[in-house]
Amino acid sequence: MPAKRIFNVKDFLALLHVRPLSTGDIARKIRCNRGTALKYLKELKAKKQVLETRISNTLNLWKLTLFGNPILIGDCAQTLKQLPDESIDLIVCDPPYGYRFMNLDWDKALPSLDALKECCRVLKAGAFAFFMCSSRTDLLWRMGERLEKAGFETGFSNIAWCFSTGLPKSANVSKLLNRRAEAENTSITPEVKKFEGSFGGNQLKPAMEHIIVCMKSLSAKTYIDQALKNGKGISWLEDCRIPYSCDIEKWKGGENPTSASWRRLEGKKDIQISNNIPNEKGRFPANLLVSDDALNNGKMTRGNNKPSARTAGAGALGQNKGWNSHNNKPTVHVTVNDSGSYSRFFDLDAWFKSKLPPEAEKTYPALIVSKPSKGEKNRYAENTHPTVKPLKLMSYLITMGSREGDLVLDPYAGSGTTLEAANMLKRRFIGCELDPKWKPVIEARAYMRTKAMNV
Repeated sequence: MPAKRIFNVKDFLALLHVRPLSTGDIARKIRCNRGTALKYLKELKAKKQVLETRISNTLNLWKLTLFGNPILIGDCAQTLKQLPDESIDLIVCDPPYGYRFMNLDWDKALPSLDALKECCRVLKAGAFAFFMCSSRTDLLWRMGERLEKAGFETGFSNIAWCFSTGLPKSANVSKLLNRRAEAENTSITPEVKKFEGSFGGNQLKPAMEHIIVCMKSLSAKTYIDQALKNGKGISWLEDCRIPYSCDIEKWKGGENPTSASWRRLEGKKDIQISNNIPNEKGRFPANLLVSDDALNNGKMTRGNNKPSARTAGAGALGQNKGWNSHNNKPTVHVTVNDSGSYSRFFDLDAWFKSKLPPEAEKTYPALIVSKPSKGEKNRYAENTHPTVKPLKLMSYLITMGSREGDLVLDPYAGSGTTLEAANMLKRRFIGCELDPKWKPVIEARAYMRTKAMNV
């Protein structure tokens, strides 16, 4: 008797995030019988995650609760009160930084404590939140303190996003003295020459912003228990590995020493395998992300990752079968040789190219700039928002913190980058935005990709 298949409820949610479907349509897409589909759908209905609508005596439609991935207009401290406790799988947002960027009133203060408390309330136990923040020490410290007061756990490494297109905002002191002299109709003082080359304060060219990583407290004893309880308390770092700057050579013609066929071919029954093998998926993610080759200092280096003689494995450009005299077991020496600038170790652009779904790669083949291009911002509507974050950055964070079918919240939606990325990666989403003038832009970006997807 064949084993009974176990289905994942997230498969059903991922289907319904595109459009309402009948029970029969869902069963065909999941490849199960109608009774099994109905069982899982009723389970989701009991949890108030889906709604059932009777169309006729023979047809019913299932759709997500909060179908349409809503955009809530108003202060998120109030609009989030519509959402039930522990209903959100991940928060990714770019809130106000608190230094009045371009003299914008909405950026004059950090997010309110009430708003952050609402964010924490709606987040599931053990779920993560990523808050963009200024690298200014005072603002970074205040934001971290406020998140802790709101109930978040902040004992994690921040992620630094490094780029090369920041604009200096420092005021040249000698030029200001000249303007003052002209305004007061006085002669230029000797101080002008004395202060040539100086700038007010210490406002360096911005080349980095921080992403504060925080988590709602666990409701279980350990991370493992939390993962088993509701799938939280974990981050999907394997999906965020940075690809090598070269193509990793695959084992050819049964040459993989980990395979039974190679062992039989070579007569090796007990080959030694080590964990010290370069991972074909790339480098383990670090707390630094680099866009636009921002760490390129003009020097190209060649890396050489060569495990010890006790290592046997696969996944490198070079290989050399040998024999370990210490334990009389065969070994395979593995090397990874890749070259480029220092940026390659943290390259967000390389990750974006390698990890996105095929439909996204076709639509966005050239997003290799640190800040979003005009083509990216205006693809679906004219977008004049002053602080648009790149799609690839939000895609990386969503990938790290969620799975397909999960519900992603952006309480400070801005122009909708997070929501577009969520939709593209087959996540459900909810956005909150204070200023109603951005709603058309958000909707255009967030919903247009849904129409293009063929699920």
